[in-house]
Amino acid sequence: MATRPSWKGTIGFGMVSVPVKLYPATAEKTVRFNSIHRKCQTRIQMPKWCPTCDSKVEAGELVKGYEVGDNQYVLMEETDFAAIPLKSLKAIEVVEFVDGSKIDPRHYEKSYFIAPEEAGVKAFSLFLQAMAKVNLVGICKLVRGEKEHLATIRAFGGVILLNTLFYSDELHSATDVQVKLSEVSDREMEMAITLIKTLASDTVDLSKYQDQYRDALMQVIQAKVAGQPITVQAPKEEKAMDLVDALMASIDAESKKKEAVEVA
Repeated sequence: MATRPSWKGTIGFGMVSVPVKLYPATAEKTVRFNSIHRKCQTRIQMPKWCPTCDSKVEAGELVKGYEVGDNQYVLMEETDFAAIPLKSLKAIEVVEFVDGSKIDPRHYEKSYFIAPEEAGVKAFSLFLQAMAKVNLVGICKLVRGEKEHLATIRAFGGVILLNTLFYSDELHSATDVQVKLSEVSDREMEMAITLIKTLASDTVDLSKYQDQYRDALMQVIQAKVAGQPITVQAPKEEKAMDLVDALMASIDAESKKKEAVEVA
């Protein structure tokens, strides 16, 4: 596997313990920038600075501290974290299996692949195939980054996919932003449903979508490197339309688009 494991431990199914490795399943592709001093075009550095000692602090001099009062901290050493009495420190502890479709989608956070160590291939293969047959996902817990994560595991493409979850007390309620809904006519509802069905697809293929902003941003950067002039295109002003007119225009446009694809 091209990526390096970010965690090693075991995954436990009841009394069965399988040695595994955790790999990132995603890679965020973002165009990153540095802060530059406009006057001299120098990259700005961000040193770790101690205001008491009035000096720069190296990474080896740092320790984690939990604030318990005004400028009062409990210092935490690595041995303190290692002493926490939890199974999930070095093990993914599966606690139950559930129907994945019943999990609130707000819970899902990040994705990882679980692959077995050589000694655990047989047991890993067994539970991977068993989970696929019963079509259930496991609810489990593991400790990473000084936090016990709630997670799901499921069979996925010959490996196990682990999704970390937000805890219920980390979720915001939709009622915080709800508004009083407007009344809609039968005709508006019918046309909205027609538009949705016009936009519907029988298959899900997210690979056909790319980050167009990132691509356009890189073109601007490359043009500046080449010394080419940057032309700013003013956004087209869209004429305000009545809701029904907008629905009709959208349905017509999508229908013509599908017809053009079918002809091609």
